[in-house]
Amino acid sequence: MSPEQQSSPEQQIQPPYSYPDEDEIHLIDYVIVLFKHKWLIMGLVFIAGAAAVYFSLRMTNIYRSEATIVPRQEEKSAVSPAVVALRGLGGIAGELVGLGGGGSLDKFELVLKSRYLSHHIVKKYQLMPRLFEEAWDPKEKKWKENPAPTLQDAHRNLMGMMTVSRDRTSDVLTIKFDHKDPRFAKEMVEYYLKELSETLREETLKDATENQRFLREQLEQTSDVLLEEKIYAMLAKEIEKTTFARAQKYYSFLVVDPPIVPDLDKRVKPKRSQICILSVIVAFFVAVFLAFFLEYIHNIKNGEDPERLEKLKNSLKLRRPRKS
Repeated sequence: MSPEQQSSPEQQIQPPYSYPDEDEIHLIDYVIVLFKHKWLIMGLVFIAGAAAVYFSLRMTNIYRSEATIVPRQEEKSAVSPAVVALRGLGGIAGELVGLGGGGSLDKFELVLKSRYLSHHIVKKYQLMPRLFEEAWDPKEKKWKENPAPTLQDAHRNLMGMMTVSRDRTSDVLTIKFDHKDPRFAKEMVEYYLKELSETLREETLKDATENQRFLREQLEQTSDVLLEEKIYAMLAKEIEKTTFARAQKYYSFLVVDPPIVPDLDKRVKPKRSQICILSVIVAFFVAVFLAFFLEYIHNIKNGEDPERLEKLKNSLKLRRPRKS
């Protein structure tokens, strides 16, 4: 065998076919398309960025006022074992160990989001014209629209501006209110705190009054001296609970962080920088897609793929097929 016929081991294991580096060719083609339509891409990005800046500057600034509350620990009072043992008397004695005042964050959240509290606040503080300024005529003192906004509309409006969030780790509740007027945002948080307290206080006073009525009826029906002594002790407890409820500024909860008027440079919305950046990014990807689409249409029109051109024309036809 001649030396020419001999082959090295590297030549023997060489694959019979070699493939061109097509990925590099495609990448170059993509770059060429981008540079070919660079003015289209830069134009769309510039227009989108300018439009984002223009419209974001025209957006109304929204400010946020917030308050943080925690449930008040239930006040305890010394109660004799005889009173505690008297649990069969209408189920009242077992509830009289504490003076009341303790609260539940779950209950606070439910009351704050209730239609009852929203309707009560709107009617008490006459907030309809402020919640629907565009529909209210301040000169004529009447609504421009017919039908006029209702309390249900006001509730939906308020729930869109108020946020109630609970931190289960620290067991606190945060009330946030967003509005274009920073002072009104603070006022609304104060309204909700005050009316939440009054709602809980009214419920406690109503229960205490009913319990006192029941205990007085029991006094009239019994002649047992020992039982009368126990009933008097429970009656005193109910009176003490009523006094305690009326003495607190905020019943059932403590305001850890009261609301304040936010500074004018502390807006929460709109986030103009994020809007502009996101608009530019989206416009860039749309422009790139449009550039490749135009290049694809251009190649089809030049006869590189007449079958696809015909399919594209057929798909763009809007005429309905004729009925036979």
